[in-house]
Amino acid sequence: MSELAVGIIALCMIYKGGVIEHTYVKDQKMSTCLKMKRTVERSVNPQNVRMACGKIKAMVETDETGRKKITKIIEDKY
Repeated sequence: MSELAVGIIALCMIYKGGVIEHTYVKDQKMSTCLKMKRTVERSVNPQNVRMACGKIKAMVETDETGRKKITKIIEDKY
């Protein structure tokens, strides 16, 4: 079951001006998101994609193991 969440912290991958991938930050701390961002930036080509941490409004789903997953972004700041 999806629920609307406002102000959740997510790591977003931006390509050609649009968000193409997003990841829910487990502990909802900006410092954790920035660590994840640095790790990803080391493994992708920074000329093609841009990584950004930020607060978004999104639909969040919790699976049977308790992990939260972003299913749809309603509003972002990018």
